[in-house]
Amino acid sequence: MIKCVVYWKKCDPKAIASIRKKFNIPAYTTINGESPCEVDDEQMKLLREVESRGFLQIRMKKWCKNGEVFVW
Repeated sequence: MIKCVVYWKKCDPKAIASIRKKFNIPAYTTINGESPCEVDDEQMKLLREVESRGFLQIRMKKWCKNGEVFVW
């Protein structure tokens, strides 16, 4: 599994909801527009394709989950 952070470049709620559902990205988004994400190698290829279409930016930041709180 690869841990990364998704930065949302588009503000289309339907597209974001669809991407979240496909890649199992939590509904949590920081004030900076970032969401933590954990995907496998196969999904990462597809996520890179979504990135190339301009919906998001993949940022390779370290994060962990402490109970219900995400920590960078």
